[in-house]
Amino acid sequence: MSEETQVNDENKKRTRKKRKNFLSNAKKYAKKGQMGRGTKMPEELYQYFVGILDAIKKGIENQEERNVLVNNVLERTKDEEINIIGNQLGCRVIELLLPYASPADLERFINAVTPELRRLCSDNFSSHVIETLLRVSCTRATEHLQNLDDSEDSDEIPKKKVKLEIVSKYSDEHVKTCSEFTLKLCKYALNNLEDFVWDNYANHILRSALKCLSGIELLPGEKPKVNLFKETVGGKKGIPPHISKMAYKNVPDEYKGIVREFAERLSSWPQFKDMGYQNLTSALLQVLLYAIKNVDKNLTKNILKKLLNESFAPDDWIPNADDEKNKDSDEKKATLNEDGDEKVDLAIESGGVVQRNLPPVFDSESAVRLLEAALFVAKKKMYTQIYAKCFINRLGQLATMPMLNFTVQRLIDNCDIKEEFEPMFDELSDKFDALLACGNTGVLVALAKACLRIKVKQMQFVNTLEAALKCTEEGRQKYFPIACLRLVPIDRIELDKLDQEYFINVHGSVILQTILNFQRPGRATGALLELPAEQLLVVLRDAKGCHVADALCTGPFVGVKARDKLIWKLKGCYQQLALSQHGSRAFEQVFSVASMEQKLKIMTEISEKSNLLNGSAYGRLIADKLHVAAFKTSQKKWEEAWRKRSCDINS
Repeated sequence: MSEETQVNDENKKRTRKKRKNFLSNAKKYAKKGQMGRGTKMPEELYQYFVGILDAIKKGIENQEERNVLVNNVLERTKDEEINIIGNQLGCRVIELLLPYASPADLERFINAVTPELRRLCSDNFSSHVIETLLRVSCTRATEHLQNLDDSEDSDEIPKKKVKLEIVSKYSDEHVKTCSEFTLKLCKYALNNLEDFVWDNYANHILRSALKCLSGIELLPGEKPKVNLFKETVGGKKGIPPHISKMAYKNVPDEYKGIVREFAERLSSWPQFKDMGYQNLTSALLQVLLYAIKNVDKNLTKNILKKLLNESFAPDDWIPNADDEKNKDSDEKKATLNEDGDEKVDLAIESGGVVQRNLPPVFDSESAVRLLEAALFVAKKKMYTQIYAKCFINRLGQLATMPMLNFTVQRLIDNCDIKEEFEPMFDELSDKFDALLACGNTGVLVALAKACLRIKVKQMQFVNTLEAALKCTEEGRQKYFPIACLRLVPIDRIELDKLDQEYFINVHGSVILQTILNFQRPGRATGALLELPAEQLLVVLRDAKGCHVADALCTGPFVGVKARDKLIWKLKGCYQQLALSQHGSRAFEQVFSVASMEQKLKIMTEISEKSNLLNGSAYGRLIADKLHVAAFKTSQKKWEEAWRKRSCDINS
């Protein structure tokens, strides 16, 4: 299985496919006399819904106005609920409004859909409303169970949970109705499991049921839906890459019991081992793994073992002899095919990476995604078994492949044992050049994060990356931060143009920030502070480069002298920083760690041309936050006020 090595073009931009505008398409349908797809809707009602969707898209921040709109729209749906949710436009509008529905309106929809669940769950439009009803009902049914002491999943001795009495904004009767509907729909889905698993739309209802029953708010990599009413999403920002923790809500034991039934029934199917190799069923199994993790650790272990031994790397799969005996990877083997020509075996070295036979799981993207979920939920012993059976001695090959490098990242992200991470690092340490060449630099980010998390191999990582970027020679070492930010070898960078804007790789920025948080960041810190002010300014004014200021100012091992040098280095540049969008962010970070004496000097510099600050949107924000006008009036009073403010914050 060979892959061509791709050149990492730093200036290459991805062309995104333009998304279809649902609202404009709905208006086009109306002009053609077609009242959307799905069930037919009266033209007057269709046009009304178009106007409502337009109003929602513009945003309604006032809560009273929003409640009035929701109540008015749902009032228009009385006795027409089934017909409306079967229409493409009606389904979209109702789906958006149900989370804000009054108890009476929500119960009305519950009563309307309950008699026809079988048909509606398989309908391409109505099924979305069923999912929304399930999520909203479950949220309202479990709201009173939430407390402020949600402990994360761990192997440690469980702490006592302090129950807090939370007064629900819904009546006991409504909460009971929501709970009954949640249980009824989930049990109905469980009873029809054999049909729903293979149905494109009902399969999604199974996933929603598992998420609701187990208390999942967001899956790894899942982003919260954008709120069209322009409400703040709150703390739900999704789980960013290279994070291996999930938050679960508190749910009743009865809910968890249904999740166990789902898991036991699915895992007992004879076709269970093949389900990971199809997109629809693989996605369901991924949600099942995340759900059962919060319900039953032993059942999670049994399912993972079954997947590993029967699906990912079954016992009847025979690996290449090189994989088991770990022979010399540079040895080339050849055999003769039927025509007598030389045929190269998969153990031949190609592009600096030895190509070996891989377990069946790596032949399917669906199965690979399920493997990533397995790594996320696996405990230490099970994680070790997955690593040994699927990954060991193959990381170099997998890391340089377009699809499989993400799996290597998830493997590294979920490694917390020093003795396991060290051989992973050693296996990948001579592949940094290949990773840079093919553009799979996310693996380098995962390695850097793991070095920081486990507190091992930090200097080896810096040395290896420095060698791959060709910055080891004397005179080139000072350019290591620039090469790291761009993730391009220094011999491909025009050093005379570093005071001009250039492309900064987001992975490069994260790697440099991580290095600055290492226990010995002196080499990277010193090289950054040796840059001329003009070149440092280019970095700090960039969307991705400005976060380097965070690491410099908050890094636990960055010394006070280094921060003082940074503040001194930027003297004369603070005005330019404050005027730019991303530079103003870096400016605030630097100002926050400056001493009072340094703050006064910075304020003197930016107040001399305060009219420039007020002429810029970002500069005006800085001027308001730092009270530049008050500083110009009286420096002494400003200093006293700022000292008092600092004391209040610290206390």
